[in-house]
Amino acid sequence: MKSILFTSFFLFSTTVIFSQIKGYTEYEDEIWLYDDGTWEYAYELPLDVETVIMETPVFSAAFRSKPAVKIPKITQLSAKANQITDDEEWFLNNNLTLNTYEVPNNFRSIVGDIPSGTPVSFNGERIVKAFYDDTYNYFIYGVDFSEGRYLIVANKEIEGASYIYDFESYRMSPDYVKEDQDYIAQRLNWARIENGVLYVSHSHSTYASSSKGMNAYVTAISLEDNSVLWRSQPLVSNGANFILHNDVIVCGYGFTNEKDYLYTIDKNTGKVNGKIALKSGPSYFVVKDNVFYVRTYNTDYTFKIE
Repeated sequence: MKSILFTSFFLFSTTVIFSQIKGYTEYEDEIWLYDDGTWEYAYELPLDVETVIMETPVFSAAFRSKPAVKIPKITQLSAKANQITDDEEWFLNNNLTLNTYEVPNNFRSIVGDIPSGTPVSFNGERIVKAFYDDTYNYFIYGVDFSEGRYLIVANKEIEGASYIYDFESYRMSPDYVKEDQDYIAQRLNWARIENGVLYVSHSHSTYASSSKGMNAYVTAISLEDNSVLWRSQPLVSNGANFILHNDVIVCGYGFTNEKDYLYTIDKNTGKVNGKIALKSGPSYFVVKDNVFYVRTYNTDYTFKIE
């Protein structure tokens, strides 16, 4: 168990008053805790697995020499203009969930609902995103909420870390527009483990030209030896998440004045094997009852992918 040094102070807002405590672990990680019963976050899961520092990846594509899977059939079922800011209503009206946790945000007086024992910081960087599947919890850490460098994967019981990855080398493309350097750090957006493979997506949130088109990849990593099995072509995944579906990964890319597409990627090779044009850049992908709900900037879609 980590030792904690605490300093207290009060955070005021127009509607609430939170008493907070600032702590430092023995590793000098900063921790912020609220007095609403979440003090137990100080008792964090054991991080006794070695952090894997990933080597600098290729920023073109690195496909795997494996038999290609069957090309999926993509059928658009519906397309409806949305109100742009009604993301929450889209989830509620369609009874959808992204299997995410709300992370603590002291700047907005948000306590969050991450599981008890979750580290709220790692190597001096705060938790910025948290989500789960049937087997694992996934925690992403960055300097602020626009960043995402570290990934901690834990079991559902938060008994200990299963895997820890450092993706610092994935942040900057080897060439870029110098004036845009402050805007092109690629953050870790999403992660999923399936059959001994970790799939991750990285992207930045400005024009592709700022990083000379080297942005928005999906990468497959072997959990056995941490080698990169394949890395997709660029500009395929800058949404908040992606979906593993049968033999493909369902993802998408788009940005202002750039081409917007839904993509399917072959899990064996990493190659795009299907795409369909969208009216604007995709944000969220959720599958329910074999129907794919895709939320984009200004349009809500449903698809069948077979």
